[in-house]
Amino acid sequence: MTGRHPEPPVPPLCPDRTCHSDTHGRLWKDTTHLRDDPDAWRWYCPRCGRHWLPSRAEFDRHRTPPST
Repeated sequence: MTGRHPEPPVPPLCPDRTCHSDTHGRLWKDTTHLRDDPDAWRWYCPRCGRHWLPSRAEFDRHRTPPST
């Protein structure tokens, strides 16, 4: 099929293993504080409420392309 967008990468699980017991342990990309820096986002776990700094590979894989 042409014109199909690639599937977005699946976010990782929370580093805290106690959060893996349900689907809420999957991290969310929190873009609350992006401002002018496209790499200012952090992972957020809705189960434990903590934020995590993504690895360089995760920044590259989950980066939001600039809007045109």
